[in-house]
Amino acid sequence: MVKAALIFSDLTPFFVLTSIALFFVAAIAEIGGGYMVWKWLRERKGVLFGILGGIVLFVYGVIPTFQPAQFGRVYAAYGGIFIISSILWGMLVDRKKPDRYEVIGSVIAVMGAVIIFYAPR
Repeated sequence: MVKAALIFSDLTPFFVLTSIALFFVAAIAEIGGGYMVWKWLRERKGVLFGILGGIVLFVYGVIPTFQPAQFGRVYAAYGGIFIISSILWGMLVDRKKPDRYEVIGSVIAVMGAVIIFYAPR
């Protein structure tokens, strides 16, 4: 991971695009895995849903380790990406249109994530 930190030492386009991609891949894994467990427990889907969901959630736990920042900063910034990803998941998978407060809150959360992760130090 030290090598990754050296590669990403400044805000190059590569750094920004890679970190954003990692945040969204993590979000898909966390939300997708959680959704599978939800379906298993709440909607009585087969146990295979729960097992696969658990595996996907484990993979989610590994993905943030590829981010070139310390744990607290990665997870704090990820929170904003998780929020907007959850809203998008609801739109695409559950066919639930977000209300204006969900949209406003998501935008605020993403702005916070950008400040936390990309502000110069």
